[in-house]
Amino acid sequence: MKKTKLTLVLLFALTTLFSQESSSVEGSQLIKVSYLDSIKATFINHNTSNCIDERWMAELSNEEIFEDMYMDVTEIDIDSTVTFDLSPELLKERLKKLDNKSPFNIEYNPALENVIKSFLVRRKAAYERLMAISEYYFPMFEEHLAKYDVPLEIKYLAIVESALNPRAKSRVGASGLWQFMYPTGKQFNLEVNSYVDERFDPLKATEAACQYLSSLYKIFGDWSMVLASYNAGPGNVSKAIRRSGGSQNYWNIRKNLPRETANYVPAFLATMYIYECQKEHKLEPKKAPVTYFETDTIMVKKKMSFTQISQLLDIPIEQIEFLNPIYKLNIIPYQTDKAHYLRLPKNKLGLFVSNEDKVYAYIDYMDSFSEKQMLRKKLL
Repeated sequence: MKKTKLTLVLLFALTTLFSQESSSVEGSQLIKVSYLDSIKATFINHNTSNCIDERWMAELSNEEIFEDMYMDVTEIDIDSTVTFDLSPELLKERLKKLDNKSPFNIEYNPALENVIKSFLVRRKAAYERLMAISEYYFPMFEEHLAKYDVPLEIKYLAIVESALNPRAKSRVGASGLWQFMYPTGKQFNLEVNSYVDERFDPLKATEAACQYLSSLYKIFGDWSMVLASYNAGPGNVSKAIRRSGGSQNYWNIRKNLPRETANYVPAFLATMYIYECQKEHKLEPKKAPVTYFETDTIMVKKKMSFTQISQLLDIPIEQIEFLNPIYKLNIIPYQTDKAHYLRLPKNKLGLFVSNEDKVYAYIDYMDSFSEKQMLRKKLL
């Protein structure tokens, strides 16, 4: 009887408390909104740059181009002749100019000609879109590539790998802009757990890719071989070298590589050619309205959800997801022994920083409110 009475008393007290906090519209909703509005009304606002608009964000996260690029690399017959108005003599001249200013061995051969023509016939519109997207990522790529003395042309590798989609995932599980498999990602300190997959983080994955590419160059000393190893693994490339009588030329060992890798380096070189000769082929890429450097990060001091950030900063959840692709559950965890960061457009980051104490006050309030709701459900 005493336990029953105590339960009834607690239930009555909680019901009274919630009736005071909730008004009439489904309990918590009115309180949450009014408290949220009262906090936002006191925000200090500093506008520093434009947000990423919805259409541009949709283009940055487009999966269609990734699927097309994946099919080209894995299934294209690069030995099949393609009809296009580009003479072998003119192509040889342009490739020679590229070879003279690049550490890659860029030599004409009919297979490369076929890939270039195929891309220009079938993928011209896709490349125009990719050229706009690359304005967002390439400055960041180049900064890291220069840091590790990796050729800046390697930036084109991310187009072949992921079509510059940070959430790209292949059929075999390779993930992110640089398509790391789980073991390789772990080898280069990309954390993967229930909350986080750092293979999807553009900055961390780019850093890891630079380290991996540098380590492969120390083994092979040739950038075409490095690309083949990046795709097939150094073991498979070493086998292909042995089966080709010890040749260190990619085109000589190509027939002994897996089919995807046999198409991979030509796809990379064709992409480089199309980018470097875009004016000659009258490609008309749109200008990117914002670059990666017009976003920035802040270290979080509490666990927070994308929903909470969206409510506080008036930014679509989809935009937060795009800028923070490493968080698998749309929750940024908090750990005392490891920092976690939130990336936002600079104007929204300025709003966060200027009102940080209020942001965390709201998160504390919502966490406390959720605990009360859970207690109430248990007692009911």
